[in-house]
Amino acid sequence: MRINERVVQLNDKETNTKGRYVLYWMQMFKRASHNHALIWAIRKANELKLPLVVYEGLKYYYPWASDRLHTFILEGVEEKRKEFEKLGIRYIFYLQRDKGSPKNTVARLAKDAALIVTDDFPCFIIPGHNRRISERADIPVHAVDSNGIVPMSKFDKEEYAAYTIRPKIKKLLPNYLKPFVEESVEIDSLKLEVDCPETTVTDKTIASLVAECDIDHSVKASNVYHGGTASGRKRLKKFVEEILPDYDKARSKPDRDGSSRLSSYLHFGFLSPLEVASKIQDADAPQESKDAYLEELIVRRELSYNMTRHNPKYDSLEALPAWVHKTMREHASDKRQFVYTPEQLEAGDTHDELWNACQREMVETGEMHNYVRMLWGKNVIGWSRSYEEAFETLVHLNNKYCLDGRNPNSYAGILWCFGKHDRPWMERDVFGTIRYMTSGSTGKKFDSKKYIAWTNDL
Repeated sequence: MRINERVVQLNDKETNTKGRYVLYWMQMFKRASHNHALIWAIRKANELKLPLVVYEGLKYYYPWASDRLHTFILEGVEEKRKEFEKLGIRYIFYLQRDKGSPKNTVARLAKDAALIVTDDFPCFIIPGHNRRISERADIPVHAVDSNGIVPMSKFDKEEYAAYTIRPKIKKLLPNYLKPFVEESVEIDSLKLEVDCPETTVTDKTIASLVAECDIDHSVKASNVYHGGTASGRKRLKKFVEEILPDYDKARSKPDRDGSSRLSSYLHFGFLSPLEVASKIQDADAPQESKDAYLEELIVRRELSYNMTRHNPKYDSLEALPAWVHKTMREHASDKRQFVYTPEQLEAGDTHDELWNACQREMVETGEMHNYVRMLWGKNVIGWSRSYEEAFETLVHLNNKYCLDGRNPNSYAGILWCFGKHDRPWMERDVFGTIRYMTSGSTGKKFDSKKYIAWTNDL
């Protein structure tokens, strides 16, 4: 049942009139400001004259769980605790280390809650989480969309490409691209006792906590990117002041620090796209640079959220348009010049120095420059035994190593390499009419030798 353009009630349960608090289960919007889900939870708590409890958990068995992802998430915990303390809101963080750790923490908290508010995120494990809690809980579950600037509900079907969603966003944007109004709780909950285990996290304990978890310890924490809203805002400030003025030209130069590098902070919800867009709008930079970045942040990003919301096959080749399936059928048996196993690709063991450099950047830092990310994906298609194997390899590598993986942008970006949100091009072997890219031509558009040398130093 839709309550408003950002809020959906996922079940038909009645509010628990004996509830001691409203529960906000924070899953993806890991921030204490510019958060529509938090605002809705505050409003419901005030309406019911109850305190608000914010719960955030991190389990050990989510797909691709690793030191890198765990560390990035944990780096934002202590600052949230301090921010919520200022707001008079009880914030509980719980780290489930292994199969012996307490389970069903949300269900335990729900027993004493009047209702649950949670995050409406359209892909990965979150829709399953929300479906299960809405089925099991005896109280209402409200899922709130704080993903983009324009609510996802404003688009009632999957858009074909950027050119179809762009005019619709442009028409709606003035209603949403405006200052965010924060709200406050009327009842302090800082000393409220609740039935839930809690994990204390500080900068000094993160490494030891991660080491205790039954996760993939082979993917090490990034030495370049660190989690949390403060780190995200620090990078945003640098981008706006030092990089944005030349963004229109610099964004396609992987050999220099010319892109925003904000995707990880947006994925984990440490930064709101509205906060970012507002800073861009107010920046002292040429309009063409602002427009170029806002196209990426709003049109392209929200196109990917639209796809994962409306296309249940977003994580497979079935999400591709008919013309791509036709050309793949016609070229499935084409001979590949080079064929590499998924293991060779993961190791960056190919004949192509530039592609190996892209893979190194991802494995070592947790990110990959967007310009070479396209080339990275295209080459895997050309070097795999089948389109299906290529897709599985790309999803696995991206989600395993990239801090901004497991996101609508990730799935849309990988599918774009196969022709999603694109058009047919000139026909050639293996790719058919799917857009083709080569390391030779791409590497001439920037100082590829400098980029390769930088990744070697990593």
